[in-house]
Amino acid sequence: MSEPRGTTVDEPATASVTDAQQGSTTPGLASSTRLRILRHGKDRLGDETLEQVRASRADTATGPVVAQFYNCVLDKAENRYSYRSYLALDVLKPLLPTAENVHTGLELVSHLLRDLAEFERMTLEDEGSRLLPRGRPGHQIALRRIRKAAALRENTGPPGTRPRFTDELVEDVVRFSVLPVSDQHDEYLFIRVLQCYETVFTMMAATLEEAVAVTRSGCVSEVAARIESAATTLDQASGLFSLLATMPPAHFRAFRMQTDGSSAIQSEAYKLVEIFCALPRRDRLDSPAFLSVPRVRLRAFSGHDSLSSWHCRGQSRWSDAESTMVMKALQLLERSHQKWKRTHHSIARSMIGSSGGTGGTDGIEYLQRCTENLLFWPIGEQHHQHDSSFNGGRGYPWI
Repeated sequence: MSEPRGTTVDEPATASVTDAQQGSTTPGLASSTRLRILRHGKDRLGDETLEQVRASRADTATGPVVAQFYNCVLDKAENRYSYRSYLALDVLKPLLPTAENVHTGLELVSHLLRDLAEFERMTLEDEGSRLLPRGRPGHQIALRRIRKAAALRENTGPPGTRPRFTDELVEDVVRFSVLPVSDQHDEYLFIRVLQCYETVFTMMAATLEEAVAVTRSGCVSEVAARIESAATTLDQASGLFSLLATMPPAHFRAFRMQTDGSSAIQSEAYKLVEIFCALPRRDRLDSPAFLSVPRVRLRAFSGHDSLSSWHCRGQSRWSDAESTMVMKALQLLERSHQKWKRTHHSIARSMIGSSGGTGGTDGIEYLQRCTENLLFWPIGEQHHQHDSSFNGGRGYPWI
């Protein structure tokens, strides 16, 4: 029988079945804390456990992955709770893509989806498991999730190259990067899907930053290729929403308020994608979306270049073939982004209805307004100046 909700739990340190099967060499406290979180949710860790975690975090012998895990465990207790700590992005950081190695993101997405499928399979086969016991999906839904995760891994899988990370690093990062706040089974799914999307937007931001850098070389085709690559990355991940849609709205609402203070509006990667495409208007920069990511907002004010400014400066010098090539790439990315936002809005509407957002916004109405934001809005205005058929509305005449 589960403990009453709202109470805290301190248990003797024990090793989980999964850790034993995987031959874990990580510190006992980290493994036992992780197990408690996967049984009861992070919000129900007792003061004794939190003090042990705080002391162990200060130990110089604690490895970087476990130290970041401890930081995430303590985020609410230390008033640092955010989207970043909820998704344990600093735990994932060693595997996140960088400008030098963008495609490592494909490896990470694959690892996260595999872990999600293994969790669903494990709890499906072991009905007596104490891990996240509330709101378990039925047999068919669990199997559907496993199949969808496998199909997504195939669709977004990394190129057939040698893995860039050691098995031990991958194992530790994946194991310690999911910290549900509740004991709701579907919160595991929720966290993993959001982590996949953060990885996707980090890949896109790195690709578009590289595209901006390439604009200085004058090679139009190379810039267009990178813009198309960013669009492809987003399109390949579109199935993640269908995976998330297997979660009944009631299951999401059961843990949603415990995530108050953590919102996707705080995603830095998403905002970086935006500023590499075009410097947002001042009202957008002063909106909750950018006020919640001060580092990106400061970068937006730093006068950096963008793909839109490059287009507006250079299009008069391009050949017809180059202009067509760039326009095609811009269309692909804008359409992919608009499709993603529409789907996000639809999923959110079914999950939360008219409830307010957890990031201080008005929820669905905010997302609806955001569908009007275009990545390459200055190019639309430029078309307006030269084409009287442009309607000044939500889209460009060429999208």
